[in-house]
Amino acid sequence: MTDLKEAIRILTEVYAYNHAYKLALSSKDSSDDLLFILGMLKERRELNVDYLFQHQSRLKQLEQSYGLKLLHNKYEKELLANYIMDLEAKLRNGEIIDFVRAVSPILYRLFMIFLTREVPDIMDYINDSKNDNYDCWKFYKMKNADNEAVRHFASKWRDTRVNSKSLAEFIQLTNVSKSVKEAVLTLRNFEKNVRNPLAHLIKSFDEEELHRTTNFSSQEFLNQIIYLARQAGVYYDGRNFYFDSVNQVILTLLNEESI
Repeated sequence: MTDLKEAIRILTEVYAYNHAYKLALSSKDSSDDLLFILGMLKERRELNVDYLFQHQSRLKQLEQSYGLKLLHNKYEKELLANYIMDLEAKLRNGEIIDFVRAVSPILYRLFMIFLTREVPDIMDYINDSKNDNYDCWKFYKMKNADNEAVRHFASKWRDTRVNSKSLAEFIQLTNVSKSVKEAVLTLRNFEKNVRNPLAHLIKSFDEEELHRTTNFSSQEFLNQIIYLARQAGVYYDGRNFYFDSVNQVILTLLNEESI
């Protein structure tokens, strides 16, 4: 294997697809399949799921050629699956701080899915800030809602900010399953327990410190997120990591090409 091929292989093993893609581009002998697959994975690591949906016909061609499913969900759920892929890549690379910091966006999205199932008109009770500030609950409107859970939440909650904390508490008042409610609280407590240490990083924050702070491992939290995502209808393969599976196709292409 040439030095260029070896460099691309090593980069893909740590999911550094941006650099791998640039290296492949530097060779005039890189195949279209290799360049597209590396480019697609680069976009996934950048959380740009739009790219995949803009190239669905190309993805189907590759799926038929290599016998590997590259897109499993419809758009909104693929967004969530992609967030989880990125979390898992961070975890496998030992990037604990980045893993923890990336948890909040997916928790918000997951919690909102379950709340919307129970309160289909939930957005009618939220004031969109349209900027970087928090959206706010319309308590004045919630108090007169037909939905009992909405009225109950408005009567007991005082913080107007729409965040993972308020969403988690709201979910406890709905009819979602007990297991989902427990998973929501577990993940919310994880987020709460690690937020302060990360905001005041004086010493290194590694797996040991994470366990000391939360009594859970990062893998346990990832498993909880995957469980909740599946309950929300997201397809996610927890056994065969997506990036590793596609890396096998890349390795095959590298062995076949003369770059």
